[in-house]
Amino acid sequence: MANEDVGTPYTKGSSFRARAEARQRTYRAQTLAAGWKGYGHLLDDDALEARRNFITREAWQAARDRQAAGKGVAERTFRNMLSSQAMCFNIFATLQADPKLATRILCRLVPGLIQVQTIAFEYTPSNDVFGDQTGQGGVDCDLLIEGLWDGGPGILVMETKFVEPDFSICGFRKHERIAKSKPMCPEDVPVKSDAHACLYESSKHYLYWARSLEHDTLNAASVPEKGCPFGGELWQLWVNHTLAHVEARNRRAKVARYAVCAPASNNELLQGGEVLSRFRALVKDPSTVLFIDVDRLVDEILSASAGNATLAEWARGVQARYHRI
Repeated sequence: MANEDVGTPYTKGSSFRARAEARQRTYRAQTLAAGWKGYGHLLDDDALEARRNFITREAWQAARDRQAAGKGVAERTFRNMLSSQAMCFNIFATLQADPKLATRILCRLVPGLIQVQTIAFEYTPSNDVFGDQTGQGGVDCDLLIEGLWDGGPGILVMETKFVEPDFSICGFRKHERIAKSKPMCPEDVPVKSDAHACLYESSKHYLYWARSLEHDTLNAASVPEKGCPFGGELWQLWVNHTLAHVEARNRRAKVARYAVCAPASNNELLQGGEVLSRFRALVKDPSTVLFIDVDRLVDEILSASAGNATLAEWARGVQARYHRI
């Protein structure tokens, strides 16, 4: 029975987050008939226990399996209906379980992709990739997809975003938001001529610049003589794009791709596509940087599930929560 109590809003107004939050509150109340705690998009303990943040059992199980691995999944994924991780599991767990279905859907969205072979959630690379794995810390990716492209075996590293307003930034720049007394890379750090000038390299001995240079991923003409182009919102794109190339070489794959999967209407994050455009200008091969619009992805899911009752139920759930907000 539907519940008319949509709960207390956290975000008001007409922003993308406000609209997405209203969609989740309504879905929780009217479709799930589930309770809330604190704010209307946060499930209460009974709903959390009943796995109501997940559209399918496969999505819940994938989240539980990754949580048991010790990194990347916290209570937020199970309680917060705005969680990007929950969206990722809700969409991609069904595709992980059915590579043929994944191939049918993703080949229409990823240029050159011929076949999806495996999908791994919250992939954490070995520490020798960047040397930065410290418990819960270190670069990882929401999805690592192995498959066949028209150029041969390939790797797709994917970051999924739902309502976030920005990408993760460099740890030696985000201190600007916290305390000026903490170490920060200067605005004119000369990383183009001396990558060791990056504090990640010199003080942490992390290998972000080393791997990027080793795999020759950057367009040197676009990197400024002074100042790090990855100190702000392009940092996460850069390290995950680099990760795709490292993993491709380690697996003897010929193709490396990096994709951001998010609603195109989340303009605060994407800035009308300007963020991805700026990043593409910095890499040697712009075709290695992709954008997958959640709306288009859901359209393909709806098309592929037509006539299949089990898939149609999953598709309707994905549509109700994430489509055309």
